[in-house]
Amino acid sequence: MTILIAQQMAPADDGYEPVSGLDQQTVQCVRACEAQAAAKTASDYEHVVWAYGVIWALFAGFGVLLWRRAQAQRADLAELQRRLARTKDA
Repeated sequence: MTILIAQQMAPADDGYEPVSGLDQQTVQCVRACEAQAAAKTASDYEHVVWAYGVIWALFAGFGVLLWRRAQAQRADLAELQRRLARTKDA
């Protein structure tokens, strides 16, 4: 009989502990504050995602800019090589 009562009174292992020593108004106030903090944290995650998106977009744009500059330099180098070949032939 005592083993059965001890098993029934054992707390669950899910991390939940009932609130004790606080009145209902304080408990509701704490829950409201926690909900507000959770909403703020969720909106902050959205800002972080946007920030990473902007950074990656800037990085990709910079990569395209470098690629275009490299193409222009290759074209200039090819033109200079053609001119040099023409002056050697002449």
